[in-house]
Amino acid sequence: MEKIKVSENLEMSRLVAGCMRMADSGLDGDGIRNFVHTCLDLGIDTFDHAPVYGASRCESLFGEEVLAKDPAIRNQMKIVTKAGIILPGQKGNQHIFYDSTKENLLNEIDQSLQRLHTDHVDLLLVHRPDVLGSHEQTAEALDEIVKSGKALNVGVSNYDPEMVAALASYLKAPLVVNQMEFSVKAVYNFFNGVIDIAQRLHTALMAWSPLGGGSVFKGEDEQSVRLRETIEKIAADHQVSMDAVMYAFLLKHPAKIMPVTGTMNTDRIRTAVESLDLELSYDEWYGILAASRGFDVP
Repeated sequence: MEKIKVSENLEMSRLVAGCMRMADSGLDGDGIRNFVHTCLDLGIDTFDHAPVYGASRCESLFGEEVLAKDPAIRNQMKIVTKAGIILPGQKGNQHIFYDSTKENLLNEIDQSLQRLHTDHVDLLLVHRPDVLGSHEQTAEALDEIVKSGKALNVGVSNYDPEMVAALASYLKAPLVVNQMEFSVKAVYNFFNGVIDIAQRLHTALMAWSPLGGGSVFKGEDEQSVRLRETIEKIAADHQVSMDAVMYAFLLKHPAKIMPVTGTMNTDRIRTAVESLDLELSYDEWYGILAASRGFDVP
């Protein structure tokens, strides 16, 4: 498995195991441990979490069923988690909101570490931009978290280029990752400067929902139909699955995008790994782009 060096003390597997569906997967403790061991055996050593996944149950299950029962396995993996989303009722609130204040970020990392049964995460991301947030205050929190050793690295998620640059200007620690939406259905982040600022600041990119939420397989909207026809042909030409083609679309980009899988099904994890061996041609890649947008480039 290819590794992406995102900082001096962190190399992440090119594919990242997303754990957002762990709580509603129906897997028991043995099933969760089998999922983790399968990922590790395939070379996927990075696991993506967030407190809002399963209303904190995903972090708790991972901590209780994996790390608490086999503490030594922690040395074999990299753990990513996030902070900053407040669900309705969490603080007596009626509405979901984003909170990147220093107090909240410091509190959330402590809670995540407790749930995960670890003394540090390898990467902490601010999950969503806080419209009421202060970049200076957010930076103070992130620098303090890194200094304390509770997170070895920090980054952001869903930040546009100006937000990334603004937060980075206050930070002592580098922003090493921006986790964004990238897929054959969501190609807008190829054109809005997200990749350019990442390359300028040497910030790695992770891709959430890399299969576009699954609508390409069965959706009847025009974009899904166009994509399905195009991807089915490419998959048949290469004798691979549609999943593999959609992952390969992201893997092709020289920015070294790291797709975050969204499945707890080990067979589909193996399919994702197989995509690493699929090299799309320029014509195939731009054909998928055209099917996504509904028109060829000029």
